[in-house]
Amino acid sequence: MSIIPPKKSQLSEEYRQLIALPILSELEANRMAEILELANLDESLNCLIEEIEITEYLKLEQWNQGLRKLLKVVSTEEPCPNTASQD
Repeated sequence: MSIIPPKKSQLSEEYRQLIALPILSELEANRMAEILELANLDESLNCLIEEIEITEYLKLEQWNQGLRKLLKVVSTEEPCPNTASQD
């Protein structure tokens, strides 16, 4: 097991937080771009970023599979019968 220098660990954690956001502000998008530029210059940081991206992709894929299963169940359920209200 290799030891990750603190700066790379901080950058990778910051990237993990940014990639998890549903929408990025301009400042956040610029910061993500800066981290990716650094990763292009540093192979070990690049590997950390790729690992984060794969992990996030797999989480999203699991969520999508669950959603597809739920939609399949909902679309095959019998509609509820209309109940007439009594006055």
